[in-house]
Amino acid sequence: MSLISDAALDELKRRNPCDMVASKWVSLRASAGKMVGPCPICSPNRFSKSAARFEATADSWVCAVCQDGGDVIRLVRLVEGRDFRSAVEWLGGAQDPDPAAAARHAKERADRKAKAEQDAAKFREQERARLHRIWEHGEPLAGSLAADYLAGRGIKAPPGARLRCHPEMYYFHGETRDESGRRNPRMIHTGPAMVAAIVGPDGRFSGIHITYLDAATAKKAVIIDPDSGEILPAKKVRGSKRGGYIHLGGDVTRARTLDIGEGIETVLSVRQALVQAGRDIDDCLFWSSIDLGNLGGKATQTVPHPTLTWRNELGHVRRQRLPGPVPDLDEPSIPVPDRIDNVILLGDGDSDRELTKNALLRAARRFRKPGRAIRAAWADAGKDFNDMLQEEMAG
Repeated sequence: MSLISDAALDELKRRNPCDMVASKWVSLRASAGKMVGPCPICSPNRFSKSAARFEATADSWVCAVCQDGGDVIRLVRLVEGRDFRSAVEWLGGAQDPDPAAAARHAKERADRKAKAEQDAAKFREQERARLHRIWEHGEPLAGSLAADYLAGRGIKAPPGARLRCHPEMYYFHGETRDESGRRNPRMIHTGPAMVAAIVGPDGRFSGIHITYLDAATAKKAVIIDPDSGEILPAKKVRGSKRGGYIHLGGDVTRARTLDIGEGIETVLSVRQALVQAGRDIDDCLFWSSIDLGNLGGKATQTVPHPTLTWRNELGHVRRQRLPGPVPDLDEPSIPVPDRIDNVILLGDGDSDRELTKNALLRAARRFRKPGRAIRAAWADAGKDFNDMLQEEMAG
């Protein structure tokens, strides 16, 4: 079997922009110079107008839930379940270009990649500084609308939880163009929000998790897409969440047990239930992983979903694919303190069971070390831990 030259692969990728290929499977929209939307690998709704877990440019893609990304060939391999050669053929086959054109295209690609990486690094640090100012300007949680929101769900956050309330947070969705044609994020809502600080894997502030609130009801805000009329997510993340977490209680210098789950409300509900049951939690840490993908980290491969299917552009029924249970240990993950000898992974029962189970299995393998016990605790089927807490409180 002949090898495919680098020049031929570069030409193949040039002919098949990643964002255009992804648009064959899912509905994407422009946002901040990228195409965003549902992930063609793991999203259950391929036509959602509010999903933003997947981002693609001409050269690459990334999914926040899969914790995966790469070039167009990798995308085809994961979506279609193909090997490398088959994915290349699916994209039209590799053809060695004219040497002069190949050299020119390779230089253009390298220059574009270098500039994109430089711009991204600059933007990340500027955004981190902006977000830290937002965090600093937030009000203390106690007595705030955010505290009322949690209380409405039967939760009282401990003083050490990295949560604040901001009186006026902007909500950006989509983009606009100014007179010069430059793209700008489109602000469609402003209002109060619960803001959580994300701690990066290096221990530094890396971003914020935002829960937009309705000042009149102290519940999650209902935010409507002005174009489609679709209800948009009331929660957003800004900054970097990869390998990060939200501290929701406990003393890291003395803790022996880590309770870690996807959402803020999930983790605080478990803590609240333990307190109400009279359990001693002095040696417990409580962390939110922000989302399932970040909890489990990147998988080595995708696997077919046991039940979910989708229909491709030719009308063929395919199994929905999702991140598998085996973690890619070369990729970063949430850093569990060495002194922790007991990890409890919290799994909500109202999410896709297979997706959640695989994420918990990846997390268990990542966090494993000699002498450390790791187990999963599941909410009842069809419920999350806050549902269970509220039912228990209601009697």
